[in-house]
Amino acid sequence: MLIGLPQVINFGSAEMKEKVVPDILFGRKFTSLAVSEAFTGSDVAGIKCTATKPKDGSYWTINRTKKWITNGHFSYYFTIAGKTKKGLTVFLVERGPGIETNLIKTSYSTSAGMAFITFDNVQVPSSHMLGKEDKGLIIVLINFDHERWLLCCGSARSHPLAMEEYFKWAHQRKAFGKPLLEQAVVRQKLAGIVVRTEAIQNWLESLTYQMFNMSYSQQSEHLAG
Repeated sequence: MLIGLPQVINFGSAEMKEKVVPDILFGRKFTSLAVSEAFTGSDVAGIKCTATKPKDGSYWTINRTKKWITNGHFSYYFTIAGKTKKGLTVFLVERGPGIETNLIKTSYSTSAGMAFITFDNVQVPSSHMLGKEDKGLIIVLINFDHERWLLCCGSARSHPLAMEEYFKWAHQRKAFGKPLLEQAVVRQKLAGIVVRTEAIQNWLESLTYQMFNMSYSQQSEHLAG
């Protein structure tokens, strides 16, 4: 949901959002972001999955495969990037005829529903296009920024919790007749942890402020890398 739904919210039509968002938020249906491919990974510029349309433009036909798609095995909606004439275009695809998902058994667990997905002449209404035709690259990259920001939030929040446990242990554990917290070398290490933890939190808050006050194009230009 966190990586497959934002594109719908930010770039989908009002009708699409009214139909899709409640089902996802209430857990009635699942969604996934289908960008990675077997031979390109997350190299967006190298995407081979194609999206073509007839002259009347009433629908698009999606072909080829995606791989390592989290939630893919049990998703009903797939936010995919397909190669079009002059670039990439992003679509919201509903599970239906022509879509086959195969569970990838990873070394840790299958709970993430990691999947290899095949799209075989899957027809998608033109109304399910997210953003503009051939302008999907920036949509995908913006979403990557959002994903990385989420990872940073989770990591940064775990640091203070870990730091709290460090201090508890250093206060309780004794060595050479006194608590570790009273040992100069331990206090120095803990001070370094505090400094780095606060720096990470401040950096994240600054980045979050910039993301909320910049347009998507400004974010791509000034916050990339």
